[in-house]
Amino acid sequence: MTVRGKQARMFIVPVVLAVAAAGGCGGQQSGSGSALPSATSTVSPDLVRVRGASTDDDAGSNSFELFADGNRRYRMTILTGSEAGSYLVWDGKAVLIYSPEEEPKYQRIENPDKDESLDSTFFYRPGTEEFEQLCPAAKRLGTQTLFGRTAVRYHCDKVESSDHVPDMDAREIVLDEKTGLVMVYGGGEVITEVTFGPVIAADTFSTKLPPGANSSVAPPEGESTDVPPDAESTEVPPDGGDVGPNEIGSFRLNAVGGGFVNSTSYRGKPFVIVAGSADGIRTALGRLLPMTRAGKPPVVGFLLVMPPEDWRGSLLNPKDVDQLAASISKSAGTFAAPVGLDFKGAASWVFSGDITVPPDLTQVTIALVASDGTFAHVTPAREVTDANLRNWIAALS
Repeated sequence: MTVRGKQARMFIVPVVLAVAAAGGCGGQQSGSGSALPSATSTVSPDLVRVRGASTDDDAGSNSFELFADGNRRYRMTILTGSEAGSYLVWDGKAVLIYSPEEEPKYQRIENPDKDESLDSTFFYRPGTEEFEQLCPAAKRLGTQTLFGRTAVRYHCDKVESSDHVPDMDAREIVLDEKTGLVMVYGGGEVITEVTFGPVIAADTFSTKLPPGANSSVAPPEGESTDVPPDAESTEVPPDGGDVGPNEIGSFRLNAVGGGFVNSTSYRGKPFVIVAGSADGIRTALGRLLPMTRAGKPPVVGFLLVMPPEDWRGSLLNPKDVDQLAASISKSAGTFAAPVGLDFKGAASWVFSGDITVPPDLTQVTIALVASDGTFAHVTPAREVTDANLRNWIAALS
């Protein structure tokens, strides 16, 4: 299942992800929150546990478990496969992602902007806009018993790709008659178990970081935030740096929110860079993150920054840089992925290969970096389709 939030970092196996992908933050909303159920408390009628399996050409076979409290909050966990142990929790206000193979292992974003919301739809009602997105020109085919419940079958026309919805061929879906939960999505994913009213732990929907855990804005393990950034990370090197053609090279940028965004965190693995203004990065993240799975490939932002004309500091003075970074971080807001401050395009100049060209703050650039540090694709965001991005990300290695 693939869970979709508008600008989320995410996640997880194509069924739930794709199911939620079509609906976003709409669908059947039944309140803004609920008490955590226990074995003795009153259980929400749309609290459900779903288990299933998905086969993906890129990631192989995975099995997953989803706990959803209506469309209000959810927890998705990969049980088996290459990403086993990864999970994502959205409580309606904050998101927590755990990826055991990544550094840092945890990513947490609190009170994301509206466009970064991870609200997702698992429960649908015919006649709503969200249902039309999930199942265009729906035709009711009748009922059947599935997982011990009465369910309704629908035929759906082909879904055309958009910013938040992937291409889907004409297919048949099945919804629980009482709640609208999608029980059959009609793709390569198979739901094997549905349990309404499950007993859950007190922390099932908790997005708190475990004690001692670092989130995505923290520096890599062993690196202190008290160490000033290297000069080449804040001032363009006079000779263009020691970077070969078509390579990203090294970078170490002050991160929005504190810490650093450092190339060592991505060494030896493919990743995606989005460079541009704050709003431009958020828009691009809204397209890219739903195409990733459990934070793979990771996505990082380069926020292009030109110091104000009346700024009296120097980019070669660490204290001046720290003060300027703190000021910019406050105005930049939050992001659904790590974002570093790229002063004067000192890191992103490699996209064009011409260090003499100042950064274009009006353009958003997307760069896909292969595991060997070379660029697989570099393109203006406005010139690439979602279909191409999806294919490029799937092929990235």
